[in-house]
Amino acid sequence: MATLTIEQIKKQYPDEWVLLNIENETQNPISGTVLLHGKDYLELCYKSSEVSKEFLTKIIFTGLQTQHRKWLKSTRLSEKPKTI
Repeated sequence: MATLTIEQIKKQYPDEWVLLNIENETQNPISGTVLLHGKDYLELCYKSSEVSKEFLTKIIFTGLQTQHRKWLKSTRLSEKPKTI
């Protein structure tokens, strides 16, 4: 597997989640080796757990990040559920 720059990865895998093997841990990597890629983030996370732990990995999205996301309201339940 060849090391690619982020721009090359964006061109090769448009609008996908990409798991990279990076050389050093930084906030924004400039290059890496593609280990896995796909359209579904959760599927990529599950598959990445099977990848050997010897790699220093990072997941990036190669598409445009949308700022208008709809979030579900969540509420925290009490620790002990009340039963009737």
